[in-house]
Amino acid sequence: MTPSSYVVADALRGGDPQEKELSHLTSADERYTVGVWSAEPYAEYVTSHEGYEYTFVLEGRVTLTDADGDVHTFGAGDAFTIEPGWSGEYRVNERLTKHFAYYTAEGA
Repeated sequence: MTPSSYVVADALRGGDPQEKELSHLTSADERYTVGVWSAEPYAEYVTSHEGYEYTFVLEGRVTLTDADGDVHTFGAGDAFTIEPGWSGEYRVNERLTKHFAYYTAEGA
C-alpha cells in the first residue's frame, strides 16, 4: 500500500489519518476506482461527498454521523454506502482497513 490523501486538511477535526491505499482498478477517465484503503484514528467533517461509495470493512471501526444527527457504526464484516451530497462526520474509531468501490459523480 502507498500513502494517499483523501482527507482534506481543513475538514480534519482531530487525529492523524496516515492514509494508505492499494488501487486494484481505475477507469480510463479516473472516475471509478476499486481498492483497499486504511487509516489510523481520526475525525473529519465532510461538507458534501462527491461520489457514490461502497465500503466493506475488513478491520477496525468507523462511525458516520450525518447532518441530521443519525449515527451508524460499522465494524469488520459490515458494508455500507455513501451517496453524493452526503454530509456529516466520518470518524475512524480504531485503525480501519476497507475494500471500496468509488464512482465520482457528474460535475464533482
